[in-house]
Amino acid sequence: MSWAWSSPTKSSCKLPSEPSAATRRRIAVLGAPGTGAAALAEGLRAALGLHPAFEITRPGQPEPGHDLVLLMGLSASAVSPEVRAAQRQADTALRARLQALKLPFQVVYGEGPGLLNNALLALGLTTDEAAQAQREAAQFNLNRGRTPWSCEKCSDPDCEHRLFTGLLKP
Repeated sequence: MSWAWSSPTKSSCKLPSEPSAATRRRIAVLGAPGTGAAALAEGLRAALGLHPAFEITRPGQPEPGHDLVLLMGLSASAVSPEVRAAQRQADTALRARLQALKLPFQVVYGEGPGLLNNALLALGLTTDEAAQAQREAAQFNLNRGRTPWSCEKCSDPDCEHRLFTGLLKP
C-alpha cells in the first residue's frame, strides 16, 4: 500500500499498491468505423483512471497480447444503407480476426452513459448499483419468460455466448 495526499480535501488515503505487469489486464476497445470505439476507450480511461488493474488500449486492429477485447455492437440508429453495409463488413472482419487470434471478446451496446456502464459491467465493474440491479432483474424476468427481449439491445456477454455456442451444438 502507498499513501496519497489529496490537496483539494487536505486528507490522505491508502491506495492499493501498483500491480505488476503480469497482473494488469490489457483491454482493447475495437469497433467498426462510426460505432464510437474511440469515445468509449476515452470514457473507460477516465472512469478507470485510478484503477491500476486495467490498461485500456485502442489498437487499429486486433493484436495478440490483450486479455480481453470490448467490441462495439452495431446500432440500429439511422445511418445510410451504405454506411450500415460498410459497418457490417468491418464488424465481420474484426470478429474473424479476433477468432483467428483466439482473443476473448465481449460485445457492448448502448449510447452515452449506458454504453460506458455496459462496458464496465463487461469488465466486472459497475458505477451504478441501480443499473446493475435493474439489469439483473431484467435478466431474471427474461429467464422466466416474462419480459420480451431484444437481443440487439442486450449487453450481457454471457447471454450472447450461450446463444452462439448453442447454435454450434449438433
